[in-house]
Amino acid sequence: MRKMAGTLALVVLGFGLALVIAAVGIRIANHWFPYFYCYDEYRGWALRPGARGWYRREGKAYVRINRDGFRGPDYSKDKPPGVVRIAVVGDSYAEAIQVAEDKTFVAVAGRMLADCPALKGKRVEAMNFGVDGYGTAQELLTLRRRVWAYSPDIVALAIFVGNDIRNNSVALESNRCRPFYLSDKGQLRLAGPMEAWGPWFPARSSAFKD
Repeated sequence: MRKMAGTLALVVLGFGLALVIAAVGIRIANHWFPYFYCYDEYRGWALRPGARGWYRREGKAYVRINRDGFRGPDYSKDKPPGVVRIAVVGDSYAEAIQVAEDKTFVAVAGRMLADCPALKGKRVEAMNFGVDGYGTAQELLTLRRRVWAYSPDIVALAIFVGNDIRNNSVALESNRCRPFYLSDKGQLRLAGPMEAWGPWFPARSSAFKD
């Protein structure tokens, strides 16, 4: 009986040590190879709210994802007085995870506009809603489910013709883990593989009726 208890204690201890080692390994891996993306029930994937870390796979940059899931600092939903807000919606070219936050074209454009005489006395907030791999259907969902909540004065759509249009075609797009829509009596209706995903993907036709 005593021998069995000793064996059981060693098993429990070994299991506990394995969990500790795994937890430490995950923390180390997340520090050196952080993953900034997560599942999104409407867009397929999105930037993970609150994610931070160094991106080193192509270029080198410290990346922070704010609490609402887009690159940059946290912003209040209520636009402060004297602020001009510019929201940029796009794909990896806008997200620009390979370069420092202040080197993205969104940040550069914001600084240039802040020096514009027509905006003298105003504070410019350039908000980067770009997400790697997005096509225009996902960008429209981002606009409706994220961007409008911040009351932007200007919305710019950054299009890369190399794939942004193709991303909307079930026949041409190889990555099917994204929403596809068809025009149906003036409304956009969900089509493609995700149409049959049921509760796992609630972005049905009603997503575009509001």
